[in-house]
Amino acid sequence: MLIRTRLTLFFAGLMLGLLVLLSVGIYVFDKQSQEKLFYQRLQRKAEATAEVYVRKHRRLEETDKILLLTQEKQHEAIYDEANQIIYSSGRYKYYPVTARFLNRIRTKREVTFSFEDKQGIGKFFQKGDDRLIIIVTAEDTFGHQRLEALKNNLLVVNILGAGLVIALAWLFSDRSLQPVQHLLDDIRQLSLVNLHGRLPTGNGRDEMASLSSQFNHLLDRLDETVRQNQTFVTNASHELRTPLANLLGTLQVSLTYDQQPDMIKATLQSSVEEVQALIRLTNDLLLLAELGVENQVQTLSFDDFLLVEPLLDAVQMVRRQYPQYPIEVTLPDDIDCCQVPIHADLMVIALSNLMDNACKYSAPDQPVKVALQSVEQGFEYTIQDYGIGIPAKALPHLFTPLFRAENARQVQKGNGVGLALVQRIVQLHGGTVKVELTAETGTTFLVWLPARNKAII
Repeated sequence: MLIRTRLTLFFAGLMLGLLVLLSVGIYVFDKQSQEKLFYQRLQRKAEATAEVYVRKHRRLEETDKILLLTQEKQHEAIYDEANQIIYSSGRYKYYPVTARFLNRIRTKREVTFSFEDKQGIGKFFQKGDDRLIIIVTAEDTFGHQRLEALKNNLLVVNILGAGLVIALAWLFSDRSLQPVQHLLDDIRQLSLVNLHGRLPTGNGRDEMASLSSQFNHLLDRLDETVRQNQTFVTNASHELRTPLANLLGTLQVSLTYDQQPDMIKATLQSSVEEVQALIRLTNDLLLLAELGVENQVQTLSFDDFLLVEPLLDAVQMVRRQYPQYPIEVTLPDDIDCCQVPIHADLMVIALSNLMDNACKYSAPDQPVKVALQSVEQGFEYTIQDYGIGIPAKALPHLFTPLFRAENARQVQKGNGVGLALVQRIVQLHGGTVKVELTAETGTTFLVWLPARNKAII
């Protein structure tokens, strides 16, 4: 069922229920008022009958009887102290009277009752030595007709009101859902090639504005993901095709021309290097993809570690790979205070990638400076080199997977996944990574980790 239909039925049902409840209330209230008014008339009639009866010395003439009979199908009866009827008027049937009923009237002084279509009142009258019970019954024909007319009128009003309420409910649901329809029309215009479009947020204060704003945030993330995927596919295809083409070409040339063992060995050595490059690229891409999957990341455990431990492990790994490069390490005086929940293995990967880049793009005689220090609301790793630097135009794309600056491509082989891994690992720890360029040459990477915040998965 459409939301518009549900809104119409809900609104119409609510208003119809209110209309019926109001109509019933009017009818019941009017009926009670009518009955109360008629009982008051019967009360005055009983009092008047008793007064006339006593004043006429316990007898009523025909003219008195005619004057007292003013209601439709009215009947009057007077009983003495012995429960004997001493006066009865009219020819209409009245309420059957018992001694118990008469005693109840004497006790309560006044009793109202109804039977069939008639209403009645029994009243105890005392004046001088006279102690009488007067019972007056009558039929409120005019009141019944009036109530019947009111019921018919209310029924007509409810039928007409039902049609009006349904029409108003349909109009109300249509007006209420117009912003949703506009939102759907705007969404239909979006596609993978038109993700730059954004939904209007209207006044910026109501629920539709909040929904549009949240959808725009989703579009921002989706647009960024699509652009990253496009860049990733473009770069990955190049990075994978080049070593595979080199490997295939080397093997084909070797198969055709290499006859000497030394030439075959050199070819195999070149092929091994290409395969190793492919393995490193594949491993890095798999790790990056794994860290991007939410359910995989949620299984990672973060334990309290001294931040100096992954730093020293990363330094040892890089020193073994680049023994000719001097790596200077600076640690805080109180290393025991530098302890936060981390995933030690991932942090070693991040720090070693940064140090590997620092050594790879620096001269062997240039030092690589590594430091750990306590900063505001956390701790910070610093990796500084005096190498070829990073062009300013490459900074916006520095952490894009498989992106490599032009000067880096000319100096060293690589796959461009390392910095993307660094950023993802640091984000998983709730931290940030940024780069600073010196005035001359060289690059400084700053990795900030929060003091005691839980890891952001």
